Amino acid sequence: MSLHREAAAGTLNEGALNGYLKTCNINEQSKQRGEGTIGLTPLALAARNGHAATVSLLLSHGAQADGLSSLNRTPLWLVTARGQGDSRADIVDLLLKHDADPKYSHPNLQGGSTPLENELKQLRDPNVVRLLVEKKGVTPKATELAAELGDPNINDAMQSTEERTKSRDTAVNLIFGFIQWGVTTASSFGVNGIVNNAAKRFQFARNRNNAIAKRIAEEIPAPRSKEDFKKSAQAFIQKHKLNKFFPPGDSPLLEKLISKAVDVQNDDNSPIGQSANTEELVKFSLYQAADDSASMNPSSNDKSEDRMKDQRDLVSRIAKICTEITPEDCGVHLRFINHELPNVDNLRTADISNRMQLVRPNGYTEIGTNLRKKILEPFVYSTTMKRPLFVSIITDGAPYGGDGSLEHRNTLRDEILNLFQNCHANQFEAVVFQISQIGSDEDSKEFLRTLATDPKLRNVYITTQQLDSKFRELKGNEWDLEAWVILFSSALD
Repeated sequence: MSLHREAAAGTLNEGALNGYLKTCNINEQSKQRGEGTIGLTPLALAARNGHAATVSLLLSHGAQADGLSSLNRTPLWLVTARGQGDSRADIVDLLLKHDADPKYSHPNLQGGSTPLENELKQLRDPNVVRLLVEKKGVTPKATELAAELGDPNINDAMQSTEERTKSRDTAVNLIFGFIQWGVTTASSFGVNGIVNNAAKRFQFARNRNNAIAKRIAEEIPAPRSKEDFKKSAQAFIQKHKLNKFFPPGDSPLLEKLISKAVDVQNDDNSPIGQSANTEELVKFSLYQAADDSASMNPSSNDKSEDRMKDQRDLVSRIAKICTEITPEDCGVHLRFINHELPNVDNLRTADISNRMQLVRPNGYTEIGTNLRKKILEPFVYSTTMKRPLFVSIITDGAPYGGDGSLEHRNTLRDEILNLFQNCHANQFEAVVFQISQIGSDEDSKEFLRTLATDPKLRNVYITTQQLDSKFRELKGNEWDLEAWVILFSSALD
């Protein structure tokens, strides 16, 4: 192997890189013919081929973000013109954070095309477009290309943060960006309907002058009264066979949930107060939330990412959404893979934040083993379920248990399948899993992609994007952030 081959293949690690750098220049163009690497720098090869972890590694060791390959091509120019894989937005973000020129062009490169112009001509990813716009990569030609496309997602991405702040449609715009961001994953396991329905709901909630919103308003009136909410909730309960937990005409808990929902919907200072979004809270509140979280020590990942801090913030926000309209004794159950903490049932948002401060991440990532031990055994197998269960699993890595462990790569999948194969139909419908990644571990991404494409996994919804990255992006805007988190409720449809 060689530095250029390993960069192209995405197999480069820090030890190997340090070895290569004893005899190679990290910005040197490849001279190897017949392998698709000739004339390209290691960084350009990793960027073009979609290896975000390798791009990060090379940049951290001094690779020039705008280092030229043959024909005067920069890595950013290449990834927008011919980039591969589903990590292009991550790669563009890394390059821009290392001061890559967002307006780079050369007269001999497609008539002087810039990275943003490349993207609008070729792959048209709104997330890549948005990143380039934020770094002031817009040119008159790019504006013209975007207008010619007539794509609302591209039009949204072409707005800067400043422009977005001035718009009263901020929540809708960001949610549509997020929907486009996740649509590849969604289509791979047959939940396009979930994504599209979520899009319609949020458009209706925040943009009533839109033609689509008007049509939806005519066909599906927004619930405003307690009776409207009750009808909506009962239809949902019937559809998902949850009558066992909320019997018709005799459910004090449902009455409490709906009463609080009616109060919450009148709050115009939060997307939670929008009527269509309050419907989603009713659905969320029917489920008992439980979080099964992996170890996230910043010293144990090669990016030195403080995943634990990001997770504390993210889990607290998800808990806020989950418990917004639930009674005080119906909070979130919190579980960690490698910790046994007291008093972690029925927690409210403040309680969760306090409990998470006590955790110092360590140990292996035995997700499947602990899902059974800490979630399924106590809440499903060994008790009579009083509420449906919404299990949110947030992990920074693929499953691993070390020598002698019962945990293997398929343990999580097998535990979920075992639950669905052995439970009564009503219990099957009453357990929903949502699995997400925090941090940028490539093996974790691949693991989640494998789950997402498994045809046997039902009632399992997988986000193969980095929750912490999107969370940080929106953290300064409470409206956008809460609207984005509410979008997870689409997993319940």
